[in-house]
Amino acid sequence: MILKRRFIVRVGICAGVAMLGSAALSLWNKSDFCRGWSAHYAEREATLRTEQAMAVIENRTDDAATIARSADSMSLIASKYERVASNPFLAYPSRPLVTDSELTAMHFKSDR
Repeated sequence: MILKRRFIVRVGICAGVAMLGSAALSLWNKSDFCRGWSAHYAEREATLRTEQAMAVIENRTDDAATIARSADSMSLIASKYERVASNPFLAYPSRPLVTDSELTAMHFKSDR
């Protein structure tokens, strides 16, 4: 009886360790995934800001405004993924990744 109880306790402990390890690995994977996408969107934003500067220099104001809006979108997406990467208990960013109200709020904050 003692051997049977000892075996059950060991199996229970091993199962618990396996479950905790699986959960930890899942959270690490989510954090790593979101950090990678955050870096991707931040890099894309930097590229778009360079393109925007070139459009301003070439006096293409309509193109510059469109590129600036795209760069702002990339910035918001990067910040959302970075927030999830910093706290993997949060949900993945939902679709759509950027809404018009978020862009308006972003411009409102930058104008102050």
